[in-house]
Amino acid sequence: MEIKQQVGLTAGKIWRQLSEGGPQTLTQLKKRIDGRADLVNFAIGWLAREDKVEIVQEKKNFRLQLK
Repeated sequence: MEIKQQVGLTAGKIWRQLSEGGPQTLTQLKKRIDGRADLVNFAIGWLAREDKVEIVQEKKNFRLQLK
């Protein structure tokens, strides 16, 4: 599968997880979707660029939530 497709699928998993589970830290999200770290990071960037998620820095971690 092409990397762009993998990133898109991972973005979908992230969106569903945030939709069903509410705001989550980056660490929680990575554990819950059980995806490759690089794909998760690419997908979060994609969702942020599309203005679909809000990323808030909290001390040493980041919290993500849908907009």
